[in-house]
Formats: sequence, structure tokens, C-alpha cells
Amino acid sequence: MMRAAATVVLLLLPVCLSACAPTVDTRINSSGAADATPADYNIAMPHAAPPAEYDAAQSLIAAKLAVRGYNASPAGTAYLQIGIASRPANLTLKQPGTVLGAAIAKPANKRCPLSDYRLSLSLSNIADGREIYAASASEFHCPQNFAAALPILVDAALADLGQPKGAYVVKRKLPTRKLFARSVP
Repeated sequence: MMRAAATVVLLLLPVCLSACAPTVDTRINSSGAADATPADYNIAMPHAAPPAEYDAAQSLIAAKLAVRGYNASPAGTAYLQIGIASRPANLTLKQPGTVLGAAIAKPANKRCPLSDYRLSLSLSNIADGREIYAASASEFHCPQNFAAALPILVDAALADLGQPKGAYVVKRKLPTRKLFARSVP
């Protein structure tokens, strides 16, 4: 009887823990043409040497765009701009008269301060400047670093390509840590 009860507890433990897994809000904002036709694109390079995360973002975006028929080419008819940003979440970003990013206090259940990670991209027609697609995706994290969040931000930013949805939030659960380093006999 005890062995059966222990087995039930071990089987239910992952389910209970996954229900308690922390969630992250991915904030997405997309705009552009519905059913945009794939085109080759030229990449706008930053003026200064970009951080490693920029190169990683560019590679991830290029791979995702290629699957959808968009390919990098110096003779491309579209122009791709990529932006990345990271800030301590307890700082407010302002322009005169406008708050661009409100400060977020560290939640009581966090051991470290939050960081706000943001990826933005814009794909426009070179001939007339018309927006083909533009999007941003951002998340608050502690203690995850920007490089770890980047693949999720790229997927979120490109999710609406061809069907922009405006501003919305997607909630997702973070993976839970393994309780046991080795299997229990």
C-alpha cells in the first residue's frame, strides 16, 4: 500500500510542479501588409560594431525568413532593419511628454532585478518605403540573459508576418528545473 501511494505521489509531482511553473508575458506588436509577398531583402547594418546578441538575432531572423520565402540579397527589393535593446526594468524610458517604457519594480518572489529584453524588426519596400512588416517582441526576465530569450523573441516577432495583429500579450510557462539529477530506482 505504501509503495502504491509513493508511486502515485511521484507520478503526480511533475503535474503539480508544472502548474506552479513561473510564467512570462511576451509583449508583441505587429503591423504591415496582410498576405505580404515574399521578397529578397537587403540588411541594414548598424553604424557601430554590434553586440554578439545582434549577430545572433540577425542569424535567427534570416533563418526564419528563409523558411517563408524571404532571402538576404544585396540586390533585394526590401530593406530589413533589426534592433535589440536591454534595460534594467526599474528604469523608466521617456521622451519629452511620453513614457516609452514604465519602470517595473522587482517582484517580491524574485531574487534578482528584472531586465526588459526587446527585439524589433522592420521590413520595407526599397522603391517606395512602404512598410511590408514591422514588429517588436519583449519580455521581462530574471535571471535569464538576453541570448537565452532571443530565439523566443524572434519567433514572437515573426509570428504575424503576413497577418499582423497589432498589440497583444502571449503568456507562456518557463521550463521547470529537474528535481532529480539521476533517475530514482
